[in-house]
Amino acid sequence: MITLANMARTPETTIKRVIIGLVVLCVFAITPRSLAEEILSPILGTVDAPVETAPTAPTATPDPSESPTATPTPSPITEPSPSPTPARPAPLVAPVISSSESLTASASPTPVPPHATADQKMRIAVPGTVSTDPRARSVFLPRLQISEVETLLICGYSTASSVNFISGIQGVESEGSGSPSFRISGPAQLVMAAFNGDMGARITSTSKAIPGSVVSLSFIALSKPSISKQLCNDGSPSNNRTISFRALSMDLNMIKDGVRLK
Repeated sequence: MITLANMARTPETTIKRVIIGLVVLCVFAITPRSLAEEILSPILGTVDAPVETAPTAPTATPDPSESPTATPTPSPITEPSPSPTPARPAPLVAPVISSSESLTASASPTPVPPHATADQKMRIAVPGTVSTDPRARSVFLPRLQISEVETLLICGYSTASSVNFISGIQGVESEGSGSPSFRISGPAQLVMAAFNGDMGARITSTSKAIPGSVVSLSFIALSKPSISKQLCNDGSPSNNRTISFRALSMDLNMIKDGVRLK
């Protein structure tokens, strides 16, 4: 059987075979069958003789049980070129705060207690002596005047039985009204208004007459009102005053004298 591969390898033999085939067909068509076979038998023998072809190299058939192993092809390694690194800003360092500082900062400030101010200058108008009836058991002090101070504390003591002043004024703290020892504090104007009252503070003695008694007063400028006894000695000694009571020069003796009539 003529294949395209043989035709491609032996083009001349193929042409001859084609021509011979055409001749055979013509003979069969014209002559009887027996005669044609006798005539064509030697020709067909020549044509059917095997044509020597160049041996083809055997093709290796791959074994299906063996799977081909792919040989990895090393890919070229490209090293990246170093890119310039941008300069980073220096990190900010937070200040280190100790635990004691943080507690001090977070805690609320401790209120400063009342205390005597550094400036104790003030103007004081207080009499040194008060004259009274030698038989009197009570007497009113004259109105005292204190100025040039904002917050005032008056600490007082009397050798008489009691010192009485107005208590209960709003904004004024007081203690000891009606006793020999007393304290009164607040704004200076209100303090003096409470101490002076309408007629002044009243000094009373139940055991003897007033003459010979004294009242000692200390005036202290404070940062805020307070009647603490510890503050009574924190003022300036120049702001201390003592009021003495003395009897008027009078007695009950009757003096008889002659009267000349004209």
